[in-house]
Amino acid sequence: MSQSTESTSYLDTSNLLMLLVKWRRILIIVGLFAIVASWIFSGPTFIKPKFKSTVILFPTTTNSISKALLSANPGEKSDILEFGVEEQAEQMLQILNSDDIRNNVIKKFDLMKHYRIDLGDKYPFTAMYREYQSNITFERTEFMSVKIEVMDEDAQMAADIANNIASELDSIKTKIQRERAMEGLRIVERTYKEKEHAVTIMEDSLKSLAGRGIFDYKTQAAILNEEYTKASSVFFNEKASLPVLLQYKPENDTGVVSTKARIAGAEAKMKELSTRLDNLAKYGGDNIALFENLTLEREVLSKLRVQYLNAKVDAENNIPGKFVVNSGDKAEKKSYPVRWLIVVLSTLSSLFFAFVAIIGFESYIKLKRG
Repeated sequence: MSQSTESTSYLDTSNLLMLLVKWRRILIIVGLFAIVASWIFSGPTFIKPKFKSTVILFPTTTNSISKALLSANPGEKSDILEFGVEEQAEQMLQILNSDDIRNNVIKKFDLMKHYRIDLGDKYPFTAMYREYQSNITFERTEFMSVKIEVMDEDAQMAADIANNIASELDSIKTKIQRERAMEGLRIVERTYKEKEHAVTIMEDSLKSLAGRGIFDYKTQAAILNEEYTKASSVFFNEKASLPVLLQYKPENDTGVVSTKARIAGAEAKMKELSTRLDNLAKYGGDNIALFENLTLEREVLSKLRVQYLNAKVDAENNIPGKFVVNSGDKAEKKSYPVRWLIVVLSTLSSLFFAFVAIIGFESYIKLKRG
């Protein structure tokens, strides 16, 4: 119990200060040695300096060009100048972390050679991916932008990689979206062509009926019935008046001959109109059905044409899916290592452990004497 109390009192503030004074030379030597050593070992000979390049991007809210620019419905239009929010930023991060972007960057800049990774090693690609992840990072900022940071021993290489990743982002996103857009285009195009073919068949059928004298059933029926009524009226009126004329005039009289001619003309016209009405009755139903169906199919075809043209625009064109706020520039000074911080932390750590060792040594001596 007394030893514990004695040990505790030994570590009080006054004793610690006394130890600092007593061992000040050793501590100064340790501190100076730590400063010199950390300064030397944090130098470029032992730690290759790295330069940082940063690209800041904002995602857009626009995915469909046709919907953003060509839609006739104001409610469907989106602002191509609008910045994206959290959802679009998360989507952008997913694409940035994709294997496609990573593999394209590794291949384009020959990072296996640049990072001095030997393909003969047991796990060269694991080492490559680990190096990639340690030097290239992506994160979302508090302002819903996305930051690309690249660290490299070559300042220009860091800037080139950062800018290339930003460029690859659009390429990969366009590739993903175009695959779906092309499939959508094929579906809409096939449907549009089928409907167009069906409309052509109906139009040809109407032309065939027109060759039989059927153009517009309702209009033709009204006109032919009116003409037939007029012809029959003439026929019956003239026929009724002929016996009266014959009572007073001979057969060769001009009035009798004219009346007979009008009767014959009206009868012939009635027969011709009757034939046409029979023909109209025979094919008129087909004409009405075709005309009504063709009207509906043309409306559908018109809508499909708009969809087809919009799908074609989306499949064959693209707009950037990002706003570049800051491009990656070649850094003028290194970002790693932070030499002064290494020196400070190393010196403080050395002094701390040296002082702990001193306390232990003093405690051991005191116990041995006691």
